[in-house]
Amino acid sequence: MSFTYIASAADWARIAPELVLAGVALLILLVDLLLPQTGAVPRERGAANFFVLPLLALLGVLGALAATIVLFVVGDGQRAFFGLVGSDWGSLYAYLAILSAAGLGIIFSPAYLKRLKLVHQGEYYALFLAATLGMMLLAAATSFMTLFLGLETLSLALYILCGFVTRRQSSQEAGMKYFLLSSFASAFLLYGVALIYGATGTTRFGARGTSAFPGVLQFLQAHPQSTTLLLIGIGLLTVGFAFKVSAIPFQMWTPDVYEGAPAPVTAFMSVGTKAAALVAFARVFAVVLEPVAADWQAVVWALAVLTMVGGNLLALVQRNAKRLLAYSSVAHAGYLLIGVVVGGATGLAAILFYLLCYAFLNAGAFGALSALERLDNSGCDREDLRGLWFRRPWLAGFLAFFLLGLAGFPPMAGFAAKYYLFFAALQGGHPELLLIGVLTSVLGMYYYLRLIAAMFMEPAREVQAGSLEVTPALAMAGAGAGAGVAPRVSGPLGRAASTHTGGASTGAAVAVKTAAQATTRRAPEVEQAPETREQATEEGALAGSSLSWTTWLGLGLAALGALALGTVLPFWLVDLALKAAATL
Repeated sequence: MSFTYIASAADWARIAPELVLAGVALLILLVDLLLPQTGAVPRERGAANFFVLPLLALLGVLGALAATIVLFVVGDGQRAFFGLVGSDWGSLYAYLAILSAAGLGIIFSPAYLKRLKLVHQGEYYALFLAATLGMMLLAAATSFMTLFLGLETLSLALYILCGFVTRRQSSQEAGMKYFLLSSFASAFLLYGVALIYGATGTTRFGARGTSAFPGVLQFLQAHPQSTTLLLIGIGLLTVGFAFKVSAIPFQMWTPDVYEGAPAPVTAFMSVGTKAAALVAFARVFAVVLEPVAADWQAVVWALAVLTMVGGNLLALVQRNAKRLLAYSSVAHAGYLLIGVVVGGATGLAAILFYLLCYAFLNAGAFGALSALERLDNSGCDREDLRGLWFRRPWLAGFLAFFLLGLAGFPPMAGFAAKYYLFFAALQGGHPELLLIGVLTSVLGMYYYLRLIAAMFMEPAREVQAGSLEVTPALAMAGAGAGAGVAPRVSGPLGRAASTHTGGASTGAAVAVKTAAQATTRRAPEVEQAPETREQATEEGALAGSSLSWTTWLGLGLAALGALALGTVLPFWLVDLALKAAATL
């Protein structure tokens, strides 16, 4: 038996967004080789790299977005390459969230990379687009083989991006942790795929409402009884997907990776990975495995409840803003799993719309933190954010806006997203999920508001020097030295000074040294005005940088998108999501 298949022009047109990203990623690597080199180090690049390469990457994202809109308007919605990749409205809707996160992450990157003096620009943006390509392929997968290919494409790129700051130990640790734990999760998922193939005889999902490409869905509709092989396969798939969406108890990698990775990468992966994985999760479970929903629905219900409750409780005790947002991301994954449990067009539409709203809010929040993050990965603790309003009011305002949106306050996108998701839970016959979701959302407001209160209502951090008991003695020593008198200092310092016959000169030398130490240690104590050294070291990310406008542009676009999705666009995008959900 032989099989011959030739791809048609229509097949290539259906994956036009992916082709645009792949082409631009290769172009970036080529342009990186041609740009002039400056500096003593061969890999050190000139100023052009911090503008030309991100501009090319952003144009690639905009080109993919334009191709997505064209497919919305004139696309046929059919599957490409013998039913392996979908171009339906559900996949295209997921592209909007993924590309929005990728575009914002790229805009936040130039100022961050220049401040940290990271010179490998070409690799960074090529990997960024490769990860975006993998996410889009995962969201559009209509076969388990394509699903695994997209999953590994995005994962391999993110492994490197998470550990991109090689001088930072936490960044390398984040990349290694993500690599090891993600590899285990991929193995679970692949083994589950193999068992489902053994139980059904196919790896294609199968088109809903048609027999053009029969797959697992058609097999389960004809044989609704579950076999042991199928149940084990579904269980392994659940583990693999739960890891990718950061569902409890498979969330252990999320806070460490989000904290250690570069902030623009975290902004991108926290949204893009979740969007792609949730769409694939919903397509596999709520559509393909819908005939055997009784076998998996209770497990996903428990995952949703554990993730909503656990994510919010764990976020309560966090003092680092990136870790807090990581556990917030875990909680939002629990909310999104409500849509998987509900299923149907209503549940799937709620997932799609929630992901689009979440893209602008979460990417914006991490983008604001990228302006504060230092080379040693500090600057994002709650202590560092105290009094931020008095030092950098615009940055504090943007961060507070995004935190309020994530908490669900109107008129930001978070309120509209949660409203439609909880409405889907009620309409789908799960009022208990609605109640748990509302209560955990109220709990989540506490840690968001606590961080906002630290920025707006608490004074800036002060370094205390009073803990050094010898400081008064050292100050007296300095005074004595100024008067030409050898002071009497108790303790080892005094004994060392008194053992010499030339006590005056020796004491003066010791006094000068200790006075300088006392001055150095006491200096931070009096720096309580807004114009402190923190402006140069902690929040000086944007000040004096020729690329600061890119960060402000990203924050403005994220805020505008979050506001529009919470006020005007829901009336149109929710209807579009309902139509898109029907095509998954």
